[in-house]
Amino acid sequence: MYELLILGSLSTRDMSGYKLRQVLENALVPRRKVSNGVMYPQLKKLAAAGDIVFLTTEVDARGKRLAHITPQGRQHLQELLAMPVAMDAKRESVYRFKFKVMADASLAVQSQIINEYKAAVLEDLASYQQVTLHLQRKLDDEADDEADEAAETIEWGIRTLDLQITTSEAKIKWSNQQLARIEAAGINGGKQAND
Repeated sequence: MYELLILGSLSTRDMSGYKLRQVLENALVPRRKVSNGVMYPQLKKLAAAGDIVFLTTEVDARGKRLAHITPQGRQHLQELLAMPVAMDAKRESVYRFKFKVMADASLAVQSQIINEYKAAVLEDLASYQQVTLHLQRKLDDEADDEADEAAETIEWGIRTLDLQITTSEAKIKWSNQQLARIEAAGINGGKQAND
């Protein structure tokens, strides 16, 4: 998962491991710390595979060597962008990583990524709506029994699902907007609109 964002970040400029770690931390959903014990083995793995090199002639303000993506690394990035995303706890972070480096992908791959993301969110939305209906029926049954404590718990469950439904609807709206921009870019010869 991290190699996607590392390679994508390096595709725009050379960076130190420290700076790459900051980029990763800001891209994770939810935001969390990335330790050196995670970051530096990833960099070593990418260097051993030939995807990056460390430039000894360039250093950052802190005196650290900068990582540089190789042509092989750029090809690996394209392969990572085209790979399907697993439906697991890291799904949102992986998609966010892909979104951050979409400029490196063809319009067809951009469209594929957004459509896959939208399909996953639609699946989530259907599940949230189904559970909400179930809880609403249960709440209606509880109202007949006048069990206030259980009813309040169910109401909060519905409110929480409402947040997830609203978030999913916003993601679907965003996905539709991005697909329209990608389609317009294809019509305009590959140039994305800035609106």
